[in-house]
Amino acid sequence: MPATSGLSFYLSDFLTPSTAQSITYGIEALSNDDITVVFINGSDVRVVLTKDVDYTVDALTKTVTCTAATWISLASVSSVVDSSSKLRIYRTTSVLPLIDFTSGAVLSESDLDNAYKQGLFAAQEMTEDAADTNAGVQTVTTGAIEAGAVTGSKIAAGAVDTLQLANASVDNTKLQPGAVNQLNLQASSINTASLALGAVTHDRLAADAVETDNIKDANVTQAKVVKASKANMEGQSSTDGVVTPDVLKHSPFSPKCYGTVAYSSGSATLATGSYNVASTSESGDQRTITFTDGMDDNNYVVFANMETSGSMGDNHSVTVMAKTTAGFTIESQANVAATTSINFIVFGSTFA
Repeated sequence: MPATSGLSFYLSDFLTPSTAQSITYGIEALSNDDITVVFINGSDVRVVLTKDVDYTVDALTKTVTCTAATWISLASVSSVVDSSSKLRIYRTTSVLPLIDFTSGAVLSESDLDNAYKQGLFAAQEMTEDAADTNAGVQTVTTGAIEAGAVTGSKIAAGAVDTLQLANASVDNTKLQPGAVNQLNLQASSINTASLALGAVTHDRLAADAVETDNIKDANVTQAKVVKASKANMEGQSSTDGVVTPDVLKHSPFSPKCYGTVAYSSGSATLATGSYNVASTSESGDQRTITFTDGMDDNNYVVFANMETSGSMGDNHSVTVMAKTTAGFTIESQANVAATTSINFIVFGSTFA
């Protein structure tokens, strides 16, 4: 496409950063709105620039002036700029009547000139193919198209791309259900603000999608984990499960009862700090410990020893006299005294 000027168009030289912001087009036009500026790169990709946004028009000096520092730095053309970029400035005169002559009216020189020039300019534009459409006709302006005349069947496939769409022109009402899928989304295009509350449900998460880095501190509570059961703990099962305080007591290695009972005459007082002891009782030299939560059977083990703040001689062993699921009875060979007590602890794997 040679760099030349006609009666209805002007083609710029290659655009560079040093190209002047103002370009004189030298074309006579009836209105500033009839002047169109098109950015063209070396692959003939075209962007129609917007008057008063990308450029301004001065009818007196017949110049167009870029609103950016240079033509190639315009935001509207940033995606198509190359080393062969140029501008085509052309006139698109309306073919709708500009002058309405009436009988008996005074014919002014300006009306006659404008009526004549309209026909002349339109003929020049068509003859020279001012818009360079390669079809021998100029671009059809908005005013020449009836409302609703351009339907889907009149638009070629791929004719409407990003550059032809105004900002925010495609909203939810213009999208068919399911039209936007993963292939249509840019990486990182969906953020928190783009998601409705409750939009991400369990069935929308891929397996292993949630890992440690995705979980806030203290957000995993007992209610959110699978706990080991009583049977898992008693049987030392290898089944996965979290051990929490309420199930730890079922471990065979956890005491099922412990405490200290007084061994003074007429007293079976329980010291503070005991566990799973509902009550204690005394019958002579014997002390009976009753469980708060009973055992499933009698197959548990009781360990006991004497404690004193004085002297109790050599006979201080403790004997388990009886065991039931409700409790057990112990007795010592040591003499009953106010300075003595019995420490006991119970182990078993069948704690109810």
